[in-house]
Amino acid sequence: MGMNVGGNSGGLHTEINITPLIDVVLVLLIIFLVTMPITMKMVTIEVPRKIDEQVEVATTAPIVVKVLASLQIELEDEGRKQSVNAPDLATTLRPILEKKLSEKVVFVDFEDQVPWSEVILTMDAIRSLSPKENPDDVKVALKLRPDPSAADQ
Repeated sequence: MGMNVGGNSGGLHTEINITPLIDVVLVLLIIFLVTMPITMKMVTIEVPRKIDEQVEVATTAPIVVKVLASLQIELEDEGRKQSVNAPDLATTLRPILEKKLSEKVVFVDFEDQVPWSEVILTMDAIRSLSPKENPDDVKVALKLRPDPSAADQ
C-alpha cells in the first residue's frame, strides 16, 4: 500500500483559475441589467386582429399625420391637407381634435426613408395632447398600407 506524499510521481498538475473570469462576467451582467431599463423606451402599439366578418367603416374622414422623407409633416383632416412644422404639430392639431366629439384617433403614416425615431417623436407629440386625467383620450394608430405582394395574388 502506497501513499502519495507530494512527490514528483504524478507530474506537473496545472489548472486554469476561472474565478477572475466569473467575476468579470458577473460585473458585466450587473452593468447590463442596470443600463437596460435606461436604454429601452416602451411604445405600445395596438395591432388589429384579423376578423372575417364585415366591419363598419367610419363615416367621418380620419385625421392622418404623414411624416415625409424631408421630415416635414403633412396633416390631412376631412380631405384638406396642410404642411406643418414638427414643433407646430401640437398647436395645429389641438383645435382639430377639440372639435371631434366621438373617438379621437390620429393615424400616423410615414415614408420608408423616415427614421423610426422621427415617427416616435411625432407619435409622442400627438399623445401629449391627451389631458393628464384621461391619458387615453387621444389614440395614436399607425396607418396600414396594402401589401404589394398580396395584390399580385
